[in-house]
Amino acid sequence: MSIISVVGPKGGIGKTTLSINATAALTRALSSGKNHNRICLVDLDLRLPTITSLLDSHPSKTFYDLFECLGKKTYQNDFLKIVYLMTSRFRAYVEGDIPARNERLAKMFHHYHAMNIDLFLASEFKYGNEIRELLKKRKEIKTISQIKKLQPILKKIDLEKFRSLLEEMERVAQPVMEEYISYIEEYGFSILGGEVPILGKRAHRKRINEPEFLLRFLEFLDHVFQKFEHVIVDTPAGGVNHMSSLMNVIDQVLFVFDLSNNIAINGSIDAVHTFIDYYEEFQADYAKGQLVGLDRVHVNRLLEQKGKGDLYQSIKNKKLGIVFNRCQSNQEIEKSLKMLREYLDTLDKYHQYKRRIQIVGMVPHNKVINITNNRKSLFYNMDIALSERMDLIAKAILSKNNICPTLADDDKTIISYLNKTKKPQLFEKLTRLAGSSTN
Repeated sequence: MSIISVVGPKGGIGKTTLSINATAALTRALSSGKNHNRICLVDLDLRLPTITSLLDSHPSKTFYDLFECLGKKTYQNDFLKIVYLMTSRFRAYVEGDIPARNERLAKMFHHYHAMNIDLFLASEFKYGNEIRELLKKRKEIKTISQIKKLQPILKKIDLEKFRSLLEEMERVAQPVMEEYISYIEEYGFSILGGEVPILGKRAHRKRINEPEFLLRFLEFLDHVFQKFEHVIVDTPAGGVNHMSSLMNVIDQVLFVFDLSNNIAINGSIDAVHTFIDYYEEFQADYAKGQLVGLDRVHVNRLLEQKGKGDLYQSIKNKKLGIVFNRCQSNQEIEKSLKMLREYLDTLDKYHQYKRRIQIVGMVPHNKVINITNNRKSLFYNMDIALSERMDLIAKAILSKNNICPTLADDDKTIISYLNKTKKPQLFEKLTRLAGSSTN
């Protein structure tokens, strides 16, 4: 299994277009045919997902549905479980079945005052109004003895029905992975993502910052990744920002360098720097056993899957690749390479990363802009020259970037590589090697 993330500093620089066409080239290279479990393209832009619309493929369920499902599992269900226990204890106290000093009653009384109702969707639960009414009374109920004032509200809640509803919600709150994956027969690969802006819903914007919710989302993605041989992840602008822990499982990061102007180049360089900083900090904290929060929980799960040695090596040996986009001349590439080298040298990181940063590919501006302006985001196989550019990127992915020049190579070597045309024998050999490595 290999996971490749396509990253860029802002929107509109060609991440999605390159993700789609690199996936198509990889599919062609592997001759995936009817094998639905070879390649998956994941649209991880939660604010403005576009891939399903661009490819005119509409899965039965999207990330929006997944967030709804996980929301019920992580907050709604857990919230209601506590409310059920709290209501049971309060009813038992009011009816004289347990004393005021009961330890479990005291614990539920603490929860009563600490619960956050903002994310509770009252309209989606039969006793939602009664629960809201109970929690609104918290200012009046300052001691356990004052719980008796809640008796009229407590009587409105049928605890047996409440429990049955909880059990049913628990049953339907388990996402079925296959419902979210759409295989496109025409293209030979699967996609995962959505058409609705997930973070357009206020409850989802709040949940995306909750560690427990994020962990469940990452668990779902991990299960999907395990299903496929190769996964291409199209990230939102700036990388994965709110899901940085996902980067722990990614094998190759492809930085899209927009060569249209100096500001765009500087933004692309800054994206490389940001990821280097993240990886260095993460690796240092992992080595010292100082990971905290979601990173620690997520890595503990990965340790169970991979083992300590394999996980450390995967963190230490991330593949960092560059794809030049909107390229109009070799001079632009040489200029951006010089700027990147000087920037890393200023940070005293050039010698450390000059051989780790590989030059993966290049897409010429004049060709791709004409095609994408005609709303053909999947240009692979429509133009020989562009298809060969994508084939070169597919070769790099299959070789784990081992055939690519690095930042340490001279510009002439890099330009020569980027301008290569397809060599069928090499391509076929790489394809065979990739196939045998997965068997």
